[in-house]
Amino acid sequence: MAHNSKYEGLPATWPFRAAGTLLIVALSWFCFGFAVKDMGDELANHMPVFWLLLLASILLVLGGAIYNLGQSRSRKRTTG
Repeated sequence: MAHNSKYEGLPATWPFRAAGTLLIVALSWFCFGFAVKDMGDELANHMPVFWLLLLASILLVLGGAIYNLGQSRSRKRTTG
């Protein structure tokens, strides 16, 4: 397979897409936990799982931003 350099140097978007997916999962878990509670049962680790998923999405956004800023700076240094 040939290497396609068409997209080389573009910012990485996968951390932000993964963070969005985790955020959707976290909000779904949050709502599901309260739906189970309304039915009269208790969902184990409802809020800790929600906070963990939320924290993971925030870390992915920050990591992606740091990576893209570093990539942008190195690209500016090489292109002059």
